[in-house]
Amino acid sequence: MISQTVSSAPAIRLDSSSIPFHRLINVETRKFFDTLVGQVLTDVTIVLTVGIMIGYAWFMEPTVQGVIMISGAVLSILLPAMGILAVTSEWSHGTASTTFALEPRRVRIVASKLFPPVIATALTCAVLVGVAFVITGAVSAARGVTADWTFDPAATAGWFSVNVILVLSGVALGTLILNAPAAIIFVATSAMAWSLIAVSSKTGAAIAAWFDIGTTTTPLLDGRVTNDDLVRITVSIGVWVLLPLILGAVRVVRREVR
Repeated sequence: MISQTVSSAPAIRLDSSSIPFHRLINVETRKFFDTLVGQVLTDVTIVLTVGIMIGYAWFMEPTVQGVIMISGAVLSILLPAMGILAVTSEWSHGTASTTFALEPRRVRIVASKLFPPVIATALTCAVLVGVAFVITGAVSAARGVTADWTFDPAATAGWFSVNVILVLSGVALGTLILNAPAAIIFVATSAMAWSLIAVSSKTGAAIAAWFDIGTTTTPLLDGRVTNDDLVRITVSIGVWVLLPLILGAVRVVRREVR
């Protein structure tokens, strides 16, 4: 009697093909924002960036565009780290086995992890643009000087694009290296290395003009991009975003999970 009851019970079947991609994005986004590291890093990014924006407006000049652009001094460092932590958390927290058991198609997991840091970057940029106007008005009133409300949409769009590229480069390197400290150290040292290469010789400057993502994306911040600039930007994105992301996805697919 018991055997008949058991045999007649419906079998539970986990079919990962029924999981829509937007649900994976939602899950990865919640995992990113709900973790302590994600919350702290997002808060630290906003606090430090706002601090340097206030300092620029107070000690330099209260101009909206200048206040927005100075934020890159902090974002260029923290956004790649945000991208790295978004993708390496599975391995550092030991949750990869659970994630890949629920969704065995690992490429879909890698693709879904691209979205949370980009969403965080977009929200941060939107907040910072609004904050720039507030800071400009408040500092100009406190200093008793005239505020410059000139706003350059092209340069701001370029600033936003650079920030997205930086966070995606962090995701790509994190996917390839799969170790947060090592990937962050690599990003920090590569930035210094490219600075040395650029000033070392004409050849070094020419190499940096094509392969250093910090150099190639500078025209975006100016809001004036030529066809040659677009070619250099595309090459650097291919080297620092697409290539490591593809190689990293292959590594994630083949890596043994314990």
